[in-house]
Amino acid sequence: MEERHRALLVKQNPWWSDKKVKLPDFERDLINTLVRYVEYKQILAVIGLRRVGKTVLMKQLMQKLTTPKNNLCYISLDDIDFQNYNIVEELINYFLEFSDKNGMRYLFLDEVQKLPNWADLLKTYYDTEDNLKIFVTGSASLELSEFKETLAGRILTFHMPVLKFREFARYFMPDDTLKNISISSLSSIFGSSLSKDSFIREYDIEFAGKKERYNELFKSYLLKGAFPELLDIEDEEFIKKYIKESVIEKTIVDIARLAGEDEKIIYELFRLLANSNAQLFEITNLSGILKINRNLVSKYVNLLEKSFLINVAYNFTSSVARQVRASKKQYSAHSSIVIAMLDHPFDILNTEVAGHMVEAAIAGDFEKTSFWRTPQKDEVDIILKEKGIVLPIEVKYQQNITNSDAASVLKFCKKFGVRNGLMVTKELMDMRKIGDVEMLFIPAWLFLLINS
Repeated sequence: MEERHRALLVKQNPWWSDKKVKLPDFERDLINTLVRYVEYKQILAVIGLRRVGKTVLMKQLMQKLTTPKNNLCYISLDDIDFQNYNIVEELINYFLEFSDKNGMRYLFLDEVQKLPNWADLLKTYYDTEDNLKIFVTGSASLELSEFKETLAGRILTFHMPVLKFREFARYFMPDDTLKNISISSLSSIFGSSLSKDSFIREYDIEFAGKKERYNELFKSYLLKGAFPELLDIEDEEFIKKYIKESVIEKTIVDIARLAGEDEKIIYELFRLLANSNAQLFEITNLSGILKINRNLVSKYVNLLEKSFLINVAYNFTSSVARQVRASKKQYSAHSSIVIAMLDHPFDILNTEVAGHMVEAAIAGDFEKTSFWRTPQKDEVDIILKEKGIVLPIEVKYQQNITNSDAASVLKFCKKFGVRNGLMVTKELMDMRKIGDVEMLFIPAWLFLLINS
């Protein structure tokens, strides 16, 4: 192995030379999950959109491990010299040679998708080395590779999303967020009248004098809250330029190259989708606008979804075939991405577009959602289904809310025998019995705080 490669590896691992590594105090929620999985043999892979903090997460996790310093190795494959199979193999062997083989060794490979045939290399070490725990991170393009087949049974994958509002609020109000709220999941609110009354009382007590602050934080979150590096930045032009160039453009270039497709058309498709955030879309219509085959449009939508730039939701129905045929709804990963892509001014939140951005934020807080729309155009924005429980959610991010705003939710509940509904509002907090349906009205910021 060349001396310059050894020197670069030592530079990437300053703790080998007893040097301190300064990292942000703020931690993503995912780190607690990863800590629980450290004891298992499987490789842990963290994947997600660019700039969401995967590298910092890995280094913070390293600092939580109790092990001799020579048993920790971090290799960033961003360096072009390290994007070679044989060189990385030599680097790993160099680490293993000088580690304590009687103790657990921890190997971290950052941006692993940049290494050709990385899955084959890791499979070899996983199968032949004792006391070796491997961690990898990868951006959107990793999800498009075939690693899951090569490493079947050997790897567990965790998606690191853009910052959640719960995390964003914790950064700015670390001592206040949910300090006394005992109801931490939506499902428990509908359990009994006591739960509902207790929840509203806890809301009144806990957030007295803080509601305006959380409202302001939520608006800030919609504008810039996706990426940790932007937390303390207020410059509108910088924020939009950072997101457009560091996230959107680089992600699209990555997936286009990996899939061997036209990045310009994928970029234009994403622009069209951003302009219809949280709305229905038709493959045929997009095909006509872009003047390309509808099968190619479907492929590009799938690429954008796997790149974590968008999420696609299907109509709520028991028929899978009908879901595929029916119109779909798509959400951009975060409202700040839409603002950057379309160069919206920040006062866009004072327009009706804000309602779509809030709906996307609510839908994005869950791993999977659907929506409900009838041929008569009755529509409920979001349908959650988990463990046999169905909850319709309507987003009305506006000042005045009346019972008539719940009309579509009531129709859905009647059709499917559901007794509870939820309306996400701008400010209103209330519990109402409308016909046979218990409706919880809850501010968007509070919904996102308590949904864990």
